Amino acid sequence: MNRASLGEWLRWLEGVHPRAIDLGCERVAEVAQRLGLLPAPVPVITVAGTNGKGSVVACLEALYRTAGRRPGAYTSPHLLAYNERIRIAGEPADDTSIIRAFEAIDAARGEITLTYFEFATLAAAWCFREAGCDLWLLEVGLGGRLDATNAFDADVAVITSIDLDHMEWLGPDRESIAREKLGVARRGRPVVCADPAPPESLVQGAAALNAPLLALGEAFRYSAGPAAWDWTGEGEQLRGLPRPPWMPDAALANAAAAVAVVRLTDPRLRLTGHSVRGGIAAARLAGRLQAVPAAGGGQWLLDVAHNPGAMRLLAAAIAERRGGGRVRAAFGLMRRKPLGELVGLLAPVVDEWFALALPDDDGWSTAEIGAAVAEAGGRLIGEGGPDGAVAALDPITAPDDLTLGVGSFRVVEALLRAGVGGGVPAGTQFQV
Repeated sequence: MNRASLGEWLRWLEGVHPRAIDLGCERVAEVAQRLGLLPAPVPVITVAGTNGKGSVVACLEALYRTAGRRPGAYTSPHLLAYNERIRIAGEPADDTSIIRAFEAIDAARGEITLTYFEFATLAAAWCFREAGCDLWLLEVGLGGRLDATNAFDADVAVITSIDLDHMEWLGPDRESIAREKLGVARRGRPVVCADPAPPESLVQGAAALNAPLLALGEAFRYSAGPAAWDWTGEGEQLRGLPRPPWMPDAALANAAAAVAVVRLTDPRLRLTGHSVRGGIAAARLAGRLQAVPAAGGGQWLLDVAHNPGAMRLLAAAIAERRGGGRVRAAFGLMRRKPLGELVGLLAPVVDEWFALALPDDDGWSTAEIGAAVAEAGGRLIGEGGPDGAVAALDPITAPDDLTLGVGSFRVVEALLRAGVGGGVPAGTQFQV
C-alpha cells in the first residue's frame, strides 16, 4: 500500500499491531538495532514520573538551546498535530522527515509488529539522528521499565513525581510505581528526582544500581517568591529566576530538576544566572495552565490534568490566581479515571460546572459527571459537547472570570478545535 501523506501513515499505524498498549522494549530494541540507532550516538536524558514529565522536558529543551545545544525532544501525546511529538531544536519535525522515518522503520522491522507509540519512539530517534541533534530528551509514555523509550540507555534518568495513576499497569501503590519508573535508570549513571518525598523503593533501587541519586531537598533546592524563584545546588545559587506562567509553585520542582540536570550533564556550559533565566523564560508547554482569551473579556485556562496529583496542582494554581470573579469548569474525563475523587479535588475552587462529553465512547457521561458535581456540592450550569461548552461559557467569561477546560488531553484538544480563543490557526492539519 502506498502511504503518501502523514495522515495516511497514522491511520495505518493505528491498526498495525493487535494491541494499543503492549509493554516491553524487545521489539523496539531489535528494530532500533537494525536501523543503527543503538547505541544512541549522543547523550540521552530520559524523563519518567507520574506528573511533570512534559514540564521537565520543556525546561531542559529551552535551557540547552539557550546554551547553544541542538536537542531533540520526544513527548506524548500531541494536542493537535502529530508533529508536536518530535521536536528538533525547539521546532516540530516536518511531515517529510516523519514519513521518511516511518518508511525506514517499516522496511527494517520485517515481521516485527510495533504499536503506534513504538513507531513514534523509533521515528523520533531516527529524526534526531538525521537532523544532527547533539542530545536526546525522551519522555516516557507509561511507567518506565517496559516503556519503548527504555530501549535507549539513559545517561541521566529523571524521575519527576510518583503518584497513583495507571495502577492496572504499574502496581497498587507508590512503592510499586516507583520501581517501574526507576527502570529507566542505568547502573552507575545518575538519577535526578524531583519528588519531595521519594518512595523508599526508589532510594534503595538507585543504591542497588550504584546510581548517584540527586534528590530535591538534598542535592538541590528551590524557593518560590511571588514573581521569581531561586535555585540552590552544591556550592552555588541562582537567584531571581522567572516563573513560567504555566507552572504553579509546587511544580517549580520540575524546573529545579531541569536546572540540576543541565548542571550535571555538562558543567562546562556557561549557564550563568542570566542564561538560565533566559532558558526558563523561553520554556513553553501547551495544555498546562494554557491561558487563552475568552470572548467575554476573561480568560480560559486549558489544562490536561487527569489524575489526583495533577488535579491537586491545578487546584492550588487556581487558588493562587483567582481574583474577584467566578471560576467555571468545562470538565470531561476518561472512564478509567476516578471521577468522584478528581471532581472533589477541584470543587473547592470552582463555582460552576459544565459537564463535557468527550468526542468518543471512552469518557464518563455528562449525567455521571453531573452526579459527581452534585455529590461534591457543586453547581452544574450545563452539559454537552465541546461546541456547546464554548457557546455557553465563552461569552459569559467576564474580565475577572476564569473558565477551565480540564480533564484530559482530549478535552483540551476538543475545546481548541471547537473555537476556544478563536480556534486553531488556519491551515492546521488535525492528525490522529
